[in-house]
Amino acid sequence: MKLTQANLIKLLSSIGLQDVQVVEDDKDADQFNGDEIINGFLETKKPVFMQNFESEILPERLKAEAGRFGGNLKNNIKKLSNSQIKDSDLAGKTDAEVLQIFADFLHKDKDTSTEDLRTQIKTLSESQQSVLDQLKEEYEGKLSGKDKEFDSFHIESYLGTLVNGLPLLGEDPAVKVGALKSAIESNYSPVWNREKKELELREKQNPERFAQLNENTLLTPKTYAENFFKGLGMVKTDMSKENATDHIDKGNGARNSTDFQNRTDMPFASVVAGIEGK
Repeated sequence: MKLTQANLIKLLSSIGLQDVQVVEDDKDADQFNGDEIINGFLETKKPVFMQNFESEILPERLKAEAGRFGGNLKNNIKKLSNSQIKDSDLAGKTDAEVLQIFADFLHKDKDTSTEDLRTQIKTLSESQQSVLDQLKEEYEGKLSGKDKEFDSFHIESYLGTLVNGLPLLGEDPAVKVGALKSAIESNYSPVWNREKKELELREKQNPERFAQLNENTLLTPKTYAENFFKGLGMVKTDMSKENATDHIDKGNGARNSTDFQNRTDMPFASVVAGIEGK
């Protein structure tokens, strides 16, 4: 596919990117995250997917299952009645009417054998209902899984913004975010508040309760991150010779000169070594 610059800008605009400018040099370009752009676009389309599923896909599947159930029901009733109940007796009848016809048949010739027939028809009905319930659970499970994926994406994005706002040593924000996210998940239950669009830390064993910094203060993700990176010895302490934005990672720019080789007593030393490119 060959596209003009105008075509490309129009395409990007259709997925939510406005005021796009095409530059020739990487250093003139903004930071690019394709996954973030695609996930953001999918988030806006989620209501459309849900509406399409509820209005078109699920009704058709349920209708098809109901049709198969009705056909199986009539065939089994003819067999169980030894063909005394004929196709003409059941044609055009609803499932409830078909069952009533069979109930009348059993009632007029009730004996020990009809009890077994009742059990068989009840089992058949329950089996078909189980199929419908399983189909519903399957689609609800898929939707729930997609919600978790969206929440996980928002949590990682939130932690990325938080990490970039701290005066940290090292140049790989992905490693820092990964280490921070892993530590949070090991000690707490991270919950994405969709209304407030922020991360909440809950107790690991009791996710209904917020994590506490102390008796009177809730533990925030920022406070936890600051303490976490301080424990790793990664927080810059001398800021007198730096600009306010010097701590923000700059891609392939110069590395910090701080040496971690002799800090073997630090926790998560392997994480720090990874950040320093060792």
